[in-house]
Amino acid sequence: MLIELKSLYRTYQSRDRINNVEALKNVNLSVAKGEYLAITGASGSGKSTLMNILGLLDTADSGSYYFDGTDITELSDREISHIRNKSIGFVFQSFNLIPSLTTLENVALPLEYRGVSRVERMEKAKESLDMVGLSSRLFHKPSELSGGQQQRVAIARAIAGEPPVILADEPCGNLDSKSGNEIMGMLKTLNQSGRTVILITHDSKAAMQADRMVRVEDGTVY
Repeated sequence: MLIELKSLYRTYQSRDRINNVEALKNVNLSVAKGEYLAITGASGSGKSTLMNILGLLDTADSGSYYFDGTDITELSDREISHIRNKSIGFVFQSFNLIPSLTTLENVALPLEYRGVSRVERMEKAKESLDMVGLSSRLFHKPSELSGGQQQRVAIARAIAGEPPVILADEPCGNLDSKSGNEIMGMLKTLNQSGRTVILITHDSKAAMQADRMVRVEDGTVY
């Protein structure tokens, strides 16, 4: 298994600082290499917390998380960041592109943080943009692109470093149906090329495109 969560709990302190909120309760979940998994659930169900933990953006209070055989709970923040930057590509609903940078620069930026030389990161960025059909938009700013094109840039950025895992959080939430279908098609293609894809969505139609679907309800995974 690529990912294994065992007896995982995550609790937050409530706003009144009196009561605690159990966001995740005794979660057990496995994700195989090359799998396409959809995680569904209503707002407040705990699926965002689960996404953050799966993406190594947050840590559990108790339980264990094994990523490719490594127990994440035993690692330092720096070691966790290294695995996250190397192994997980993120696609968010809000695109998260930097307005002042060109398409090419947005895709290349994460590679700079990984110490990739300028020549190599620009080449990888161009290759990724070509894969999502945006080779003619290399020097456009985000404001000059449609929502669907911006999300394609976000996908290109996610795959430029060739991570084995793509984590997509409501990737079609801000898109029209046509653009959304195109993005879902790209995620399917990425999965067919060998990448593990984890889709977080409230859209049952989108979730049905995955190999397997799990549901989060009141912090529990079903």
